[in-house]
Amino acid sequence: MTYPIDFVSKKERELDPKKTRLHLAPTENPTLNNHTTTTNHMKTLRKKFAAFTLIELLVVISIIAVLASLALPAITGALVKGQITQTMSNYRQLYILSQSASLDSTASGASNSGFPGDAGSISAWTAALVPNYISGTSFTNLLAVKGTIANSSVYNATAAGDSSMVMLSTKNVSSNSVQNIAPYFQKGGCFVTVSGSAVSLTGTNASATTNVAWTNAF
Repeated sequence: MTYPIDFVSKKERELDPKKTRLHLAPTENPTLNNHTTTTNHMKTLRKKFAAFTLIELLVVISIIAVLASLALPAITGALVKGQITQTMSNYRQLYILSQSASLDSTASGASNSGFPGDAGSISAWTAALVPNYISGTSFTNLLAVKGTIANSSVYNATAAGDSSMVMLSTKNVSSNSVQNIAPYFQKGGCFVTVSGSAVSLTGTNASATTNVAWTNAF
């Protein structure tokens, strides 16, 4: 509290006519005033927040839920599309390995066993690639879809056969449709041919499956 020189009362002037004493009067403290103003402002804010009713809260939650439901299909679709693209890339790598094994077999004069149809079975095809071209773990990881080899179809495709013949496909893709089964149901799928052409399908649009040759799956 500061005390600047201020007025003197009449009685004090009579007792001290010569004004030999200084008479101090208290003045307002700006810091104290600011603190009081801030406190009042905070009380006002508390009152406003206290007025936020349960109904208003429920309305906000409902709006958030609606927005989330609208965004979920797009997020799910993008996730599945990414998984299908990864599967297609894995199949493409298996094609490259099979092509390498097939060329090496031809060059050495050995029986051609690079492609599944040349090997005669999935197990023989696996033996032709593992471990000379790829480890067993890596082979399984490339062939499996969502962690399961059964989600892939291996076809009786040969190196000397039709170049448009399908070599590998996801289980839900057939010669003319995208079936409602695992791994991707009717959200899409993919396949790769003996020529190395890799195709990704979106939704139930199976028009690309009619431009290639299909043989029996093992």
